[in-house]
Amino acid sequence: MNSATSGRRLRSVQVMLAVLAVSLTFGLILSVIGGGGGPAPSQQTPSTEPGRSVAPGERMPGVPETPVDELETFDRPSEANADRQLDYQPSGAPSVEFPDGLGSLAAYAAQDLEWRSCDEGAAACVTVLAPLDWEDPEGPAVEIALRRYEGSDGSLGPLFVNPGGPGIGGQDFAGSLVGMGWDGYDIVGWDPRGTGRSTAVQCGTIDQTDAIFELDQSPDDDAEDQLLRDGHRDFAQQCRDASGPLLDHLSTIENARDLDLLRHLLGAPKLDYVGVSYGTFIGAVYAQLFPGSTGRLVLDSAVDITDSDDAPPQAMGFERALTEWASWCGDTDECFLDGSAEQIKGQISDWLKRLDAEPLAVGDRKLTQTYAADGILGYLYSTDEAYPYLSEDLQAAMVDSDGEALLGVSDAMNGRSPDKYETDAFAFPATLCADHYDEGADPVRERWRKSFELAPTVAPNTGIAYFCALWTADSAPTLRITAKGAQPILVVGTTGDSATPYEHAQTMAEQLESGRLLTLEGAGHGAIDTENRCLRKAIDEYLLEGVLPAEGTVCS
Repeated sequence: MNSATSGRRLRSVQVMLAVLAVSLTFGLILSVIGGGGGPAPSQQTPSTEPGRSVAPGERMPGVPETPVDELETFDRPSEANADRQLDYQPSGAPSVEFPDGLGSLAAYAAQDLEWRSCDEGAAACVTVLAPLDWEDPEGPAVEIALRRYEGSDGSLGPLFVNPGGPGIGGQDFAGSLVGMGWDGYDIVGWDPRGTGRSTAVQCGTIDQTDAIFELDQSPDDDAEDQLLRDGHRDFAQQCRDASGPLLDHLSTIENARDLDLLRHLLGAPKLDYVGVSYGTFIGAVYAQLFPGSTGRLVLDSAVDITDSDDAPPQAMGFERALTEWASWCGDTDECFLDGSAEQIKGQISDWLKRLDAEPLAVGDRKLTQTYAADGILGYLYSTDEAYPYLSEDLQAAMVDSDGEALLGVSDAMNGRSPDKYETDAFAFPATLCADHYDEGADPVRERWRKSFELAPTVAPNTGIAYFCALWTADSAPTLRITAKGAQPILVVGTTGDSATPYEHAQTMAEQLESGRLLTLEGAGHGAIDTENRCLRKAIDEYLLEGVLPAEGTVCS
């Protein structure tokens, strides 16, 4: 087994606010600036589907083929999670309520599905129960909400889909994939535990959460650093107060076990699946736990599963994407800035640093350095089609002192609506910290400063986070994922991916024993909805016929 420090663990946390909305790739940004939706599927009728009992000798759904504690893991340093508030005790009862459990794994496997019409009749929805603690099925349950869009014939069964995050529900994502030509499948999206309409993580009020997010996330001195630590400590306690034991059961291992139960309840002998970004981690973990039940998996915009300090940090991916935008900006009349890419990035960085001292008033709120940086990164999730919109919003803020549009994109990234925060803002750190260990609070600031060399514009301005270092729950084992025994798995990587650098797709395809890499040359995070004919053909042939693209296929 390999050893790893927490350096890689915390790199993804450093731009925490920027990762919350991987679904931007599929229309969130364009909806903020005036985009449209996809085609509506056919009407569906509510129905009751009887439960599916498990035959004698058959594996119980949700039970890994090899027990988790017998799977190979990466080594965890002795100082892992040293400063987490594992002894914190809430003063009152949590606001998250748990339904009564069904008492046994067999009962969970045999539950009836009460489908109801939803999405204006275009889909069918159902809520099922899963054990809060898979190792204690006699305890309370969690609700898992899912939505199904029927294909024209459904001959291939359900195709489960997940847009990433973590913390993003998958039901709307399923609707966005209707019309992709996968009519042999029923497209099924679910809200993973902790998110959306499933039993969801709750934390503080909108005022309490604003107070945390409005802290100076890029501390210039010890006093600002201490304020940030204190704020993140308070945030972790607010989440424990509201969510209680849910925080102890939000790992991707548990999420994958839920997914295996859903597969069984929908009658699929194997899991066919499309996952984007963090969704690739769900798929990879599933294939590790249930290789014999793994069908056709498309893992698009892969996260790092190597546990290596050599993996490119996320901030570097965004720096690359910002450089590409700045190059475009310097070569077109559509952009208000002039100069080389580095000069343009320098102008933006100087402006962001001025916001650190003097935030820009937007109504009764302020566009801070961090909010502005998040808003910029939000556009970089998309393809180069979003480049002019980023220029317009930056010009409004930098030249006209109008930061409303940029703050709006930042709010969409952070899951903030006018009167509340959506579960995205809370489920993201809760799941991230359940999956990854850290080595305490003290090294966080030093590692952040070391990242400036790799991402000189992005890293200093997006700032740091102490969420995991001061969290109130422990982390799950770090599996060494190879998916031995699984069917061929298609890993898709985009060379200019901002949020998950292309190298992650390369290493995921290498580490998965049955992985096959498919490359798209271009920009943007998430390629599953691309209009690139080469990529679409390769994905369609794999999903519909089980035919992998040739080794080394590159679509440009």
